[in-house]
Amino acid sequence: MARGTGPFSLASLLVPLSLLTLVRNRTGLLCDLLSTLARNPDPPREVIVGVSGGEDPRPHVPETPFPVHFLDVGSDGDRIRYSQARNACARAATSPHLLFLDADCLPAPGALAAFADVLETRDTLAIGEVRYLRPGTHDLADPNALRASSLPHPARPVPPASGWEPSDAYEMVWGLCIGIRRETFERLGGFDTSYGGYAGEDTDLAIAAREAGVPLAVVAATVFHQHHDVFEPPLQQVEATLANAQRFREKWGWWPMGGWLDAYARLGLVDWTPDAEHATLLRQPTAKEIESARHTIARPFRMAQA
Repeated sequence: MARGTGPFSLASLLVPLSLLTLVRNRTGLLCDLLSTLARNPDPPREVIVGVSGGEDPRPHVPETPFPVHFLDVGSDGDRIRYSQARNACARAATSPHLLFLDADCLPAPGALAAFADVLETRDTLAIGEVRYLRPGTHDLADPNALRASSLPHPARPVPPASGWEPSDAYEMVWGLCIGIRRETFERLGGFDTSYGGYAGEDTDLAIAAREAGVPLAVVAATVFHQHHDVFEPPLQQVEATLANAQRFREKWGWWPMGGWLDAYARLGLVDWTPDAEHATLLRQPTAKEIESARHTIARPFRMAQA
């Protein structure tokens, strides 16, 4: 189902790119994303919203100069099936270029055009700059204020001032923001659906791209990540993270998410070392341990990649 195309919609002004996002009880963030895209000078040809249970966002989204298509992608209980859901959104897309973007991210003006320009001229896996907004109220319509109120990820490649630069940091690819040609995504087989729930499927896609000879490009494109509480390490996801890390180790021969696995091991939750072939869950985290891992201040890093 598509929601509104607005009175000033001109197909020639839309960037030849499908923006794909997933939601589960994040209606407010989705509305912020759609409003930002509508304000920017480079709106996408379409937005595909994969709804994974929870609140129905359809009645709440704003009118936009581009179509917004909603797709029910199912869920695994109260969890999003990331690989399956993203693959379903990609199948529903009609543009030659795909941008996977989390619903809590706001593209800066020109970001989508920068992704589309790179994908138009280069068969590549593309990533941009993610800047993390500090807690508090922000003027979401002012990209300069957002930049001043945000922090970059210290472990990820610094984007160029314009255009794009090649990179070999495939392990830094994150499902939060990935650009790729649709035909290349299909050739790679999409996200591996043997990864269940949370974590690992994005790194897997990146390594599959590297093995297939698809170059990685860091694009001069910025997205702002809206602040929300995070768990570092994600103790509430320990079983899924462990299973996906094991799947990745068996497939590629090395462990992803080493920072998280090391944190789990230090807490006595898993039996794991970097040179081990297998990781074993020893116990579940307590409610107190899970709550102690919650952080309510901006932490612009991901232990999984440490």
